[in-house]
Amino acid sequence: MKKSILFALFAFAVFQWSGDAQDTRRVVINEIAWAGTAAGANDEWIELFNNTDRDIDLSGWVLRWEGKTIHFGPVAEEVENNAQEVRTAVISARGYYLLERTDDTTVNDIEADLIYSGSLRNTGEALMLLDDQGNEVDSANAMVEEGWIAGMAGGDEGVPYATMERINVRAPDRQDNWASNNGQQRNGLDAKSTPLNGTPKARNSAR
Repeated sequence: MKKSILFALFAFAVFQWSGDAQDTRRVVINEIAWAGTAAGANDEWIELFNNTDRDIDLSGWVLRWEGKTIHFGPVAEEVENNAQEVRTAVISARGYYLLERTDDTTVNDIEADLIYSGSLRNTGEALMLLDDQGNEVDSANAMVEEGWIAGMAGGDEGVPYATMERINVRAPDRQDNWASNNGQQRNGLDAKSTPLNGTPKARNSAR
């Protein structure tokens, strides 16, 4: 009887693990600096990660949250678009794609792939990444009704302006798959050349 129970628990664990492994999304929302940086609360940025072994053209794709829509390629003038400048629409194989708000000094020493307008509310947003067919590819923070699953604002207890990082890039948007940057494994400089509590275009501290 005990052996049967142990086997059932083991089988369930394997199923859960393999389910996550098979749930690999082509591109994921990997990191969000929703509170900005120590240089400025408006210096927000977002990072995507390509889970595949091939370059992906994001033309026609959309990143969306309440009241904001960012297109990764050219669109008609009458279409709502918060992309100010798309420098490239391609995310390289196993690579990162960096979106910086307003200008390219948000992450001062790393070139943005796209510059956008529009803020992320500190009270929380649900982000959706859609492909060129309108299919949902990934989401971030969609599992909570209010607030952010992880990350820190400047006045919060913990690492100030820590980004919200995805733990497992192969797993879906769940509350247990996000963490705050640890303030030790970092990459990039803010607009005042101070180290960011985040990892733009580098491996997350939570991974």
